Amino acid sequence: MTSRLTVLLAASVAAVLPASAQAATSLTVDAPCYVAGSPIAVAGTEFGPGNTVFVEGEQMFASVPAGADGALSATLKAPSLGAEIGPTFKTFTLNATDQTTRATASTTFKVANLTFATNGGIKSPQEKRTWGFSGFLQKPGKPIYGHFRQGGKTRANYRFGVPTGPCGMLKKRAPGIPAKRLRTGKWKIQVDFEPRFHHKTSPRVTSTTTVFTTFR
Repeated sequence: MTSRLTVLLAASVAAVLPASAQAATSLTVDAPCYVAGSPIAVAGTEFGPGNTVFVEGEQMFASVPAGADGALSATLKAPSLGAEIGPTFKTFTLNATDQTTRATASTTFKVANLTFATNGGIKSPQEKRTWGFSGFLQKPGKPIYGHFRQGGKTRANYRFGVPTGPCGMLKKRAPGIPAKRLRTGKWKIQVDFEPRFHHKTSPRVTSTTTVFTTFR
């Protein structure tokens, strides 16, 4: 009696295995970090052929059909960082769920603001202060430059340094305006990857500041 029961149990287990032995689903994105608002290419495998898959995360959603081979692809937009508008990044999680089999997969990535900032205070613009940069990830290994313009002319070009990490981060002690003479009035600052100023350089980030007193 005991021997026959063991055989029956083994047969039952064998009957269940094929339904749960499918390969594990996977989900990937095409980069470790993105600038907020830029496209994210998503790929997945081992979902049910033809099944609808929800790909979703904070500020992200897509409903896509898996292919005949169980693969899926989708393009999403990198979410914003909300109230965080300064130089920083945040980690996001993306999940994919097969709406028929309920199989799931997930992945993580970072999103950075493409921006720069510095603390000015009431000291002379020529004095050094801490500059922060984020999102300068488009040209790995290349330094970023600041172009300081006033009255329609470039008064100074300044090499800040090479951003590091997947999100293109950099901190640098540098003058507020590294020009020999600071004329009063509004100054335009453009940060990009070019040693010299160009109006159409991409990517680029611009800002303005005002000098109220003439410095020499």
